[in-house]
Amino acid sequence: MRLLTIILSIIVIIPGNAQKLNEAYLRAQAAMQQKQYAEVTREIQSVFRNERTSAMYFTLGESYYSSNKYSDAVRAFVMADSLKTSPDAQLYIARAYAMTTQPAKSAEWLQKYLGQREKLTESELQLDPALEKIEHSKEWKTLWNKEWYNKVDRKIAEAMVLAKRKKYTEALNIIDVEIANNSSSAKLYALRAKIYEAMEQYEAAFESYNAAIRLRNNNSGYYADAAQLAVRIKKYDVALDDMNRAVRLDPYRLDLYLQRAAVFRMAGRYDEARDDLNFYFKYLPSDAKAIYQLGIAEIEAGNALAGIEYFTTLIDRDQTSADYYMARASAYIKTDSYKMANEDLSQVLDLNPKQSEAWLQKGIMQYKLNDTENACYYWRKALDLGNKDASGYIYKYCIKYLTVEN
Repeated sequence: MRLLTIILSIIVIIPGNAQKLNEAYLRAQAAMQQKQYAEVTREIQSVFRNERTSAMYFTLGESYYSSNKYSDAVRAFVMADSLKTSPDAQLYIARAYAMTTQPAKSAEWLQKYLGQREKLTESELQLDPALEKIEHSKEWKTLWNKEWYNKVDRKIAEAMVLAKRKKYTEALNIIDVEIANNSSSAKLYALRAKIYEAMEQYEAAFESYNAAIRLRNNNSGYYADAAQLAVRIKKYDVALDDMNRAVRLDPYRLDLYLQRAAVFRMAGRYDEARDDLNFYFKYLPSDAKAIYQLGIAEIEAGNALAGIEYFTTLIDRDQTSADYYMARASAYIKTDSYKMANEDLSQVLDLNPKQSEAWLQKGIMQYKLNDTENACYYWRKALDLGNKDASGYIYKYCIKYLTVEN
């Protein structure tokens, strides 16, 4: 019976795509996200050996490593490395050997990892908690007698340090010099995109991500990040195209479906948003982020009562989130339940008195409850907190309540 269950559940078709996926591996990814490591092992071991991929072995290795089962982790990572599609497996093998105080084997695998083009910076490796355990060994010192990084690698590392210190202009100067020297490093452009994003220069960030994608069009992370930037500048069709590419490249990364659902929702494509959310829910049914998104999608699709149910579920779990009360208040407003909305808005302001939108909506609720004087008080509070929409309400309804100081 167990074998039949495995055979019947081995594939699943992902929403918006004809691609067939391994059901057991999807469950393993969900279990990994919830740190249910025994479940990860059970699911991956349920897959027939000849059907296990490098990514499956890598996830199995991560699970063992996180459970401090380092010998089992090494075996899984070696299998992942043998299939040649999990380059980080070599680094994890080095870490596992370091954790078991085997510096020679750790250095051997770290040397293989350092021979790759894509790798962590030298400082990141030097500060790695696992590798620090062998930093006083002769093998470690011998390993670093060789220069493993080229000029561009070192400049990227320098710019990363400056960016972490929020010295964005200096970091950009270093990057721009390398780009002017015809560097073809996708990582360089991706770093520039992140810096521009931190500076809130979203168009420039988006262009830099596109440059990174042209150089590395098989990196799902670049597509996902570019999609989020496209959303910021309201290029929803571009964002959906990038998110679709991200999902196709990494269909087992469940958070991508959550991200794509948000883009679908903002583009007004609510049925497709629900499809992605329901797919995500199948594997992570208790995830608060997905429940929140479903609630927002229902409100925007005109199903406010369904939205109220989702937000009530979240509030029952966590009564400390102003966002949950704010979202439910918005749903109550859609159903003309002004008293209930007013109560939720009061909860928002108890939790976050600087939430200007709550002050604005509180004023609207008071006005609908025929209390214009208090409505004007709330609108003035919203305006004081920078909510520009409040000025229109004040001008329209509050002239007789305004006092002019001589």
